[in-house]
Amino acid sequence: MARTSGAERIPAAVASSLGDCACFNARSAARAITDLYDQTLAPSRLRATQFAILAAIHLQAGGAMQTVASELGLDPSTMTRVLRPLEEGGLVTVETGAGGRAKQVELTSLGRKKLAEAHRLWEKAQERLREKLGDRVFERVVKDLGAVQRALAK
Repeated sequence: MARTSGAERIPAAVASSLGDCACFNARSAARAITDLYDQTLAPSRLRATQFAILAAIHLQAGGAMQTVASELGLDPSTMTRVLRPLEEGGLVTVETGAGGRAKQVELTSLGRKKLAEAHRLWEKAQERLREKLGDRVFERVVKDLGAVQRALAK
């Protein structure tokens, strides 16, 4: 076995500290929650992220892509990339606005139908998570995650 210098040694406490790491726990929880939502939304053929995008477009009543991206906490290039499959699937339209600069995004008729279908499944996902966590923890998690997001917003 190769010997390491003191500078290369990693304390055993590093491995055990992951349980106390906010980032590690947030990412692990996000993956687990996303998996639950994706499984529940599967009959709609939408992923949780796609549902959120369609819902944000609906709540903005269409409009500037940058506004929708900002609402979702996405940069414009990521928004363009995640909209592509929704546009190709006929769920949204993306058009250049007046003046040729700002892109406008809207749900199509099919997109509105898909969102309504997926919303029923999303409600089931919410209920499944609530059942697994219990009412108090569910409400606290939603509230606390919102507080974290607001505190870290740029």
